[in-house]
Amino acid sequence: MSIHPLAVVSPGARLGVGVTVGPFAIVEDGAAIGDFCTLASGAVIKAGVTTGCHNEFGEHAVIGGVPQHVARPTATGRVVIGDHNVFREHVTVHRAMKPEATTRVGNGNYVMASAHFGHDVTVGNNTIFANAALLGGHVTVEDRAFVSGAVAVHQFCRIGRLAMIGGHARVVQDVPPYMLLDGQSGCIVGLNIVGLRRSGHDAEAVAQLKAAYRAIYRRGLPWREVIETLRLEFAGEPVGHLRAFLEGGARGFAQERRAPPAPTLKLRLPDEEAPALRAKAG
Repeated sequence: MSIHPLAVVSPGARLGVGVTVGPFAIVEDGAAIGDFCTLASGAVIKAGVTTGCHNEFGEHAVIGGVPQHVARPTATGRVVIGDHNVFREHVTVHRAMKPEATTRVGNGNYVMASAHFGHDVTVGNNTIFANAALLGGHVTVEDRAFVSGAVAVHQFCRIGRLAMIGGHARVVQDVPPYMLLDGQSGCIVGLNIVGLRRSGHDAEAVAQLKAAYRAIYRRGLPWREVIETLRLEFAGEPVGHLRAFLEGGARGFAQERRAPPAPTLKLRLPDEEAPALRAKAG
């Protein structure tokens, strides 16, 4: 264990084996930090935070702050973080609103500078959040999702497994698993093909998802028929997870971006049929 002389570590905090605490870092009473974690200069781990092993907390990251809420309770919940996560500079993660609730972050996540996780957020495993990605309260982000820079996710929204959110997007409805959401329009523009391939999905699985995508967005079916079609026409994963996600929605889902109608070309009349042009001097 290595604690810089200018760090402030409460006697009531619990630090594991091999923890490194940099200058001006603060670990409050009741915080529990797992083995081989690193706190850079100015990082703050507040009361009510429990972390696993091999996590990195960048300069001035604040983990476990009280919820940003006008009706902030006197007693708040906890933050529980898994293993092998990276929280870069100025990242903030807030505790849950109620004492029995928990803000949860899984394993292997990479959170870039100035990102924010609000109270009662649940983040899965192996996700990536680019700079200034913002999650409102009660947001759920499933495994291997990618949230680009300056994305703002409305409270209670869900982002599905392996979904990719384009930069500057305003997410106000659930984004289904495996989908690619355009940052400018906030609409679905297809499947996250690159993410699917990198995660080991074979050609057959991708083909199944493409067929399911057409059933959801292209057939014009009523919502209940969409769910039933997915149940009857597709067996097993990954469409099974997609169907389960859609069945659990409460805020509606991001819609597909449709191309505008093709423009109508106006053909010029032959010269002999064209009306005479008149010009007025002056």
